[in-house]
Amino acid sequence: MTFLVSPSVALAGGPTSVIITSPAEQKAAALYTSQADYGRLMGLVGNNPVADPQAPDLHGGPGSRSIRLTWLIHDVQVWRVDHVFLDLPDGVWIETSMVGEEGMKFDQPGVAHRPADQHTLRKLLYSILNPAPEATAQVRTAATEPPPPPPAAEGIQWTSLLIGAVCGVVILLAGRAVFGMMWRRSA
Repeated sequence: MTFLVSPSVALAGGPTSVIITSPAEQKAAALYTSQADYGRLMGLVGNNPVADPQAPDLHGGPGSRSIRLTWLIHDVQVWRVDHVFLDLPDGVWIETSMVGEEGMKFDQPGVAHRPADQHTLRKLLYSILNPAPEATAQVRTAATEPPPPPPAAEGIQWTSLLIGAVCGVVILLAGRAVFGMMWRRSA
């Protein structure tokens, strides 16, 4: 029964990844289900959120500090979207929209709720969207290094030697024929 309620395990047809975007900061990142932060993030936003009757009207306009979590099945199909509002006066709120029988309904409000731990969620989202320089340095270095040169040939290259010898013989014979004709004309 665990596989039906726990999207943190990728089974056949199950969730596999989440895309994290911050439009205000123009940053994006992604996590795969095999990464520990994927499970932590799901635990913090809540697996099956329940609407909080005290929730404010959640609308994030341009410039608001909000983060979107787009959860995917097989890395291509959206099954859940969490809109995390970070700059509300009374703390962090999340609006969760999930695929229903009629698919994803983006024109209807989702379930507004609080995260399990506001401070930990903020910290985790910050660390995902702002990785430590040493964590990205290896990726950048690997991408900018030129490919290694092809290995140098070892030993005698018999093909090149044979072609050189044949060319030498052809030049020698052609030279002998030309000098032979010139010698006969002068005599």
